[in-house]
This record gives sequence, C-alpha cells and structure tokens, in this order.
Amino acid sequence: MSIFKRLLKRKRRVVLVTSPSSFPTAYVRSNTYPFSMVPVVMATPLIPLGPAYIAASLEQAGYDVKVADCTFMDQNKFDVGRVKDAVLGLNPDAIGLSALTWTIPSAYELAEALKDDSPDTPVILGGPHVSALPRRTLKECGAIDAAILGEGERTFPDFLGHLFSKGVGPEMEGLSGVAFRHGGEILGDTEPVYVEDLDALPDPARHLFPLSEYVKWSKNFEARQTPVASMITSRGCPHHCTFCTRVNNGVRHRTRSPGNVVREMVELKEMGFNEVQIVDDNFTHDRKRVHEICTLIRREGLDLTFQLANGMRVDHVTQGLMEAMYDAGFYSIHFGVESGDDRVLREIRKGITVDQVREAVRITRDIGYELNLFFVIGLPGSTVESEGSTLALMEELGLPVTYSVCTPYPGSPLWDQMGNEMDEVTWDRFDEGDVADPLYLPDGMTLDELQEVVDRARALQSSMSEKT
Repeated sequence: MSIFKRLLKRKRRVVLVTSPSSFPTAYVRSNTYPFSMVPVVMATPLIPLGPAYIAASLEQAGYDVKVADCTFMDQNKFDVGRVKDAVLGLNPDAIGLSALTWTIPSAYELAEALKDDSPDTPVILGGPHVSALPRRTLKECGAIDAAILGEGERTFPDFLGHLFSKGVGPEMEGLSGVAFRHGGEILGDTEPVYVEDLDALPDPARHLFPLSEYVKWSKNFEARQTPVASMITSRGCPHHCTFCTRVNNGVRHRTRSPGNVVREMVELKEMGFNEVQIVDDNFTHDRKRVHEICTLIRREGLDLTFQLANGMRVDHVTQGLMEAMYDAGFYSIHFGVESGDDRVLREIRKGITVDQVREAVRITRDIGYELNLFFVIGLPGSTVESEGSTLALMEELGLPVTYSVCTPYPGSPLWDQMGNEMDEVTWDRFDEGDVADPLYLPDGMTLDELQEVVDRARALQSSMSEKT
C-alpha cells in the first residue's frame, strides 16, 4: 500500500486538553481538618466530564482521541511549555482546548504556544467562557481557530468532519453552534447548541484519563466510601438566579432516563468505584424521575453511596423524596442558600425563602443527612443589615458552610447588568475569594463593609467550630 493510501486510511487524531485546576477560593468549615474554618481552593480531582463526553462522542464518530489532562496542574504554576510539548508529541491533526473563565488566561497562552510551534494544526476552544463570549474570545486570542458553543457532543464531530473534508470556508456558517475565523473575519452561528436526547450519548470516555491518579486523589474526599467517581444524570436549569451562568448547559432541563442512569452506576461499581458524586445543575427538578432512580438502585442492590455536591434547592425537599433518596444511598446534600435575607433572595430571583431553608434543614437533618450550606457574600441588593441576617442564619443552623464573594461571570444576568463596566476587566481577576479586589460591589455596601462581613464570617465560623 502506498504512503498516500495509508494516510487516507489513518484515523484523524484529535488531542483534547483539559483545564488546570484553578478555582475560586472559598471558606469551608470541615470536620476533618480539624474543626477549623480555612480558605481552600475549590479544585476538583474528579474526571472532567465535559471533555470526557466530547472524547467519547469523537471516538464514536471514528476519530483517534487522546487526552492531555491538566486537572492536577495548578494554573498559577501552569507550565505552558511542558503542556505544549506533551500535546504536540501526540501528533494531533486537531487540538481541542477546554476553558472556564478563570482558566481562560492559560488557554490563551497555550493556544499561542501551540500555534507558534505548529501553525497549521487547528486549535478549537470549548467550554462555558467561550460559549458566553464567542466573538470576544476569538478577537482576544488570534491563535484560536474556532469555538464550539454549548454542548459539543454532536457539534464538534460535525465541525471536524467538515474541516477535514472541505477545509475552512464561508459554507461552515451553516453549522450550528460553531464560530470560526476565516479571511480575517469571525463567522458562524454564535448561539450555543444543546443535546436533546441525553440517553443517546455514549458514556464519558473515562478510559482516556489516568484513572489510577483519580482513584488515589479521591481517597482524600470526605466520603463514606472511596474511590469516588462523578456522573451527570441531567443537564440545564430552568431557574433564573442573577449570579448564575447557564450558557454551557442551557435553561431547559433535559434528563437521562432512570434506566440509563442506573446502568452507568452499575458500570461505575464494576470499575471499582464505591461512591458517586452527582454533579447535575438541578438533579431533583423532576422529582418523579428521582424516585424512579432510587427504586432502580434498590432493585439492583447497588452498594454505592451518593453525594449531591453541586447543590440542591431547598424548595424541592419533601419528607418522602428525601427518605427515598436516603434509602437508596444518598447521604450528603449541599443546599444553595445564598443569603439569609428574604429581600435579597427576591432580588437575585432565587425563588426560595429563609423559612424554606429552615424546613429543608430540619427534614434532612432529622433523616440523617450530612449537610453543607452554600452562601454568597455581596449579592445584588445586599446591605450590612442583610449580611447580618445571613450570618445569623449560619449561626442558627450550625452546619458546615461554604461561602464565596459574588462575582459576575460571563453569561449570567449579573454580567449583562454590568454592561460595559466589564469590558476592561482582565480574566485573571476572576477569583471569588479575593475580597481585597472584588469585581462587584452591591449598591448598598462599600468595600470596607464587604471585607468586614467576610471577617465576621470567619470569626463566626471559628467560634462555631469550637462548639462542635
């Protein structure tokens, strides 16, 4: 066979690069380290499911897929040269980068380094940041050739098929959810695309990731059982919180069927995992489906425990639902409380009340759940008085708390409200824990007052931990 024919037969290789772990600092009271309130970097050692789903869809479409996994790298110590050499050493025909807002600086730096060494290799970016700001992102980084917007399991293979068969041209504008660079212009459809039939997606390509490293990392979890895996059972959230960005998964709640969900749980157990973090945006939105999932878990006799680490809405809590989940192995719930003031909760369109928080805590604590409460300091409408109500609620409930400082992320209603105030903001400032240099101050507070609230929260949590 000639060299030309062998090249035609060779699968196109796509190398996917995951984001380094650089997440906002939050203050967490933990019963493990030891009974103290400490600032921690909210890094996750779980396999990044977004890239893992993309990898699986590319494999299904016939591509040779490799992953350069940067999850265990700290963005503040991100070695661009090392990552570039690793990626190009895999001989890619195309490179897919994934980035969040706080990791976009390293994505830009890596894209530029890759283009310097391999100018003809296409670099494609995905993730929530570029989904929210496609044109701005491509203008800011000339080394990025195209962007996949929203959920890319169908869009990315379609784009690559067109790219490899016909090259880049104006006819690509017919592809949904793709922005691209051509002839000095940025063209394409800048509306994100979302997958409707989640059951039709292949399971995440976990086999392409260093499973032994994730297993080792997961043994550090505050978990009833290890190793710990993660999974997604639904996408999208129909609620309208002003500080939340949902551009990457959309506002329409789409679900996997209970049978499809439990099938993957069985496979995770067979892979050696004993606990699962469900990282849906809104797992309990369809409570009938959750009941069905719990019934199937019990019917399978699955010896798994479950956490809802991404949060659950307090207005979804009922005695029957929480008992069914507990009986199926759910034991750890994070509630998104955000504020202890009803007026602020209305201002941010959270759709809950403080009394609902108290009732949800009462029901779940009585059943036996381990609880953690999410709060955000400096939300729209906040004042010193409303933050005092938040601190009082923390003290009243006496539970572990995670809190951060309100930050307007691209794609959120709060970002849109800020208008051109955000035009000159550099992406390296997106750190919810840096109260000395916040990106947002509510009209009712000064910077000194915001700092004082954080200081009071720290002191309160220290006092509470001593009583534990």
